[in-house]
Amino acid sequence: MKKELIQCIRIKIAISLNELLVTSKDFSRRNVEVDEIAQSYNQIALNADVRKATVSDTFNAKSIPNTTTLILIIEAMGYSLNDFAKIYDLISDADIKKFKTIKAELK
Repeated sequence: MKKELIQCIRIKIAISLNELLVTSKDFSRRNVEVDEIAQSYNQIALNADVRKATVSDTFNAKSIPNTTTLILIIEAMGYSLNDFAKIYDLISDADIKKFKTIKAELK
């Protein structure tokens, strides 16, 4: 049971971060000035001062970052923990299932 819960948390973190990243890119396409928002794993890693692999693993639900790293990643993207939490709280079991399906298809 604990293993399943940890996997769901990893996936919910990944979905939330990916939603924030999509929002950042959408702002960019609309020519909204968002210089402070990182729009790639590399930019996020540089802004957060963490390894790019850590960012990639977190966005792909391969690992759960510690709290400090998660906050650094969120803030490196130009968002607040509150922005992240709003998305995290709205993720449904169907969203988790869809994420798992997409990841399985990519393997």
